[in-house]
Amino acid sequence: MKVIWYFLILFFFLICDSIAGTVKFSKEKWIITVDPLMEIITVQNDDLGIILKDLSLNSKTVNGLVRLKEWRSEKADDKIIIRTAVPEAAKLELVVTHDTIEVRGSQVNIVLTGIALAPPSRFPVRIAKPDKMQRFLADEDTDFTGANYYEKMYIPSEASHVMYLSLGLVEAQKLHTLFDKPSDIVIQFPVNSHLKRDLQNSTQMEVSIPLTDGAARLSLIRDYYLKVLGLPRYVSYDDTYHQTAPTGWNHWLAFFRQVTEKDIVNATDWISKNLQDYGMTHIQLDDGYDHENHRHWDKDWDPVTFPHGPIWLANYIKSSGFTPGLWTVPYSYCIEHGKPEWFLRDEKGQVVMDYQGGGELDFSRENTIQDYWIPLFKNLKAQGWEYYKFDMGNTVRMWEKYRDRFYDRSQTPFDVSLKTMQIFREIMGPQVWHTNHPDNSGGRMGFIDVAGCGRDPGPGWKQMNNFFEVISNNTYQNHIIWYSDPDCIVLRGKPTRADSAEGNYEFLTLEEARTAASLLSLTGLQWLSGDDLTELEPERVELIKKSIPILPIFPMDLFGRGRDPKHYPEIFDLKVNMPSGIYDVIAVTNWENKPVSRPVWFEKDLALDPQYSYLVFDCWQEQLIGQFEEKIDVEIPPHGTRVFSVHRKLDRPQLLATNRHLTGAFSVVAQEWDDSEKILQGTSETVPSSEYSLYFFIPEGIKVQEVNINGANSRYSLEPDRLLKISFVSQQVTAHWRISFSE
Repeated sequence: MKVIWYFLILFFFLICDSIAGTVKFSKEKWIITVDPLMEIITVQNDDLGIILKDLSLNSKTVNGLVRLKEWRSEKADDKIIIRTAVPEAAKLELVVTHDTIEVRGSQVNIVLTGIALAPPSRFPVRIAKPDKMQRFLADEDTDFTGANYYEKMYIPSEASHVMYLSLGLVEAQKLHTLFDKPSDIVIQFPVNSHLKRDLQNSTQMEVSIPLTDGAARLSLIRDYYLKVLGLPRYVSYDDTYHQTAPTGWNHWLAFFRQVTEKDIVNATDWISKNLQDYGMTHIQLDDGYDHENHRHWDKDWDPVTFPHGPIWLANYIKSSGFTPGLWTVPYSYCIEHGKPEWFLRDEKGQVVMDYQGGGELDFSRENTIQDYWIPLFKNLKAQGWEYYKFDMGNTVRMWEKYRDRFYDRSQTPFDVSLKTMQIFREIMGPQVWHTNHPDNSGGRMGFIDVAGCGRDPGPGWKQMNNFFEVISNNTYQNHIIWYSDPDCIVLRGKPTRADSAEGNYEFLTLEEARTAASLLSLTGLQWLSGDDLTELEPERVELIKKSIPILPIFPMDLFGRGRDPKHYPEIFDLKVNMPSGIYDVIAVTNWENKPVSRPVWFEKDLALDPQYSYLVFDCWQEQLIGQFEEKIDVEIPPHGTRVFSVHRKLDRPQLLATNRHLTGAFSVVAQEWDDSEKILQGTSETVPSSEYSLYFFIPEGIKVQEVNINGANSRYSLEPDRLLKISFVSQQVTAHWRISFSE
């Protein structure tokens, strides 16, 4: 009996499959499945999984799209063919080559619609055209790769002055390309296709692909960062333990080698009182704690300036709730106390010296690893350091120059870099922060969290150009292969006690400081303050409070723009999809030393839908600029930046911003609109005992009935421009707010 049932079930499935006519076509890693019964297509790739699903065929008419039905499908050598019968006869061919699917239709009015998978690891981007890439020479000191190095850059033909970024699962009207971060593969849809986030499932995008002139192409660009952008190696950054770049303080550009233990303690105490609740988490000791000509890193600290030593200081920082960080140049060591065989030597047998007073070490020797490298990091770990900044000094340059002097000449600079990084991670584990410099071979990629990508900045606009050039040139790497580091942000308008000895006599104006804070906050690169915060002017402290912490921002422009200021972006467009809403935050920057007036076009510059009106709010001045339909005209002071949130106007009350963070996204953890009850409510994470403000736009004809907040000194006002401001002092971190309206 069981045998009979088995054959009946098998016969049933064979009949169903015959009726449905499901066809699966596989070639060149592509898998195309056509289901005529459901009248949908699925497109997969071995390296990407499902790319498109639920694809239907439609005919474009004057009344909209009409779905083509009654499918029949068949396979040929290099293609799959679909024929439809209702409401009209049509033919579609999907022709497969290595990295391309060519879609050909019998009519020019066919439109494919369906779903493109776009989880957090696969997101909309703008890419460089491979044949339009430019090269420029970055000398050995420009980005600390240790050698003259040709970097690639690209200036897009459209919106060349705009840099696009994302916070959350976003969309952009003009972007028709997805980047798959784990695989380094670009998925290119036709230029006239449209991708829009699915409101029910934000990890998917609704896609529409018209067959212009009866054809369309889906193509892949493999190894984009490797082959198009020219990186020596690609390892996707795993942000499991660190979802954002660090936000903290580094003493170097405040005190240089004049630093003392007291400076670090004072900074720790001040940050704990004034900035810890705002998101500052790291405190890093840089150069100056040991003897300049006797580099030991984990011992022999200067007993006068650092009397309590490394263990005490690391524990002091950590006990205050911060991540303690330490600068070292660990590929070199004091020649007086290291074993003679550890060191790399030139043709005359002399120790190759590093610029920081230590001898370069030969890591092709196993005893250098066993007797120096491993004990060093085991000891530093035991001391309590949790953030390590490696200064590469002259190491990479010396490795390249004296590679034929390695003890084991079969090992290359890549080999010794890779080996030492593997051991470092084995000792420290994945949670410890590691900052380093990029290298030509890529040996450190995959092991570091933060990469210092440029030269040291300093006080004043001229020196801060080193900071800005990293934002222009290396933001495309941020949160993709590591967190990019523009070095310390220096906001001060007056000297520290160490500035005169360093020749620093120029300092930022307040508007210039606002530019630095704005751009770092909206790009999501590492934020390390380089000021003596205990003496920083109050208005500049406020710049810090409103622009930290760094948020999990990704670049959407996947290319560098070079280091020439003439190519710096003039508009930084952060597209946001968070509990605070779906909107853009734009920083409009004036790189000239004179006032300028500049238009910002919603469609051409910001890739927004032109059929809507937009509300523009000034994030620094905390005021509504107005309602606009095509563009806004922006007046910008010399070297200044203005930051606006741009919201599509709704027909109901909507949140525009808070006074807590430039992006408006940080602090708002939830909000909900109840249309039947006319209630807008939400939850915010606030700084206890500090004033917190929310800004809403209220359309004409809608009245505020009641405002409820679990905070002290709450008050609200509705301005003539329909801007509702609600302010209160929160007595705890979490605050709930609820606003009821009537018509």
